[in-house]
Amino acid sequence: MQEYFNKWTYKRLIQLLVGVYFFWEYSNHASTFAVIFGSIMTFQAIANVGCFSTRGCNPNIDEKAKENFSEDDEIDFEEIED
Repeated sequence: MQEYFNKWTYKRLIQLLVGVYFFWEYSNHASTFAVIFGSIMTFQAIANVGCFSTRGCNPNIDEKAKENFSEDDEIDFEEIED
């Protein structure tokens, strides 16, 4: 359990606090938006998914693909006729 919490970043903690805040708003005002948004934010913080995760919104790029790509590489296009 300690290892799980060692991987938390400040962004993830803020996201969890925002989710808890919206749950609190739901308890005060019974807003459907608050409970839905609070659920999403809390789930993303606990599961470490979404743009607040440690990798952010970056796509999963294979390291081998990075090594084989160069800005100077020529791209070949092929014209397709109907």
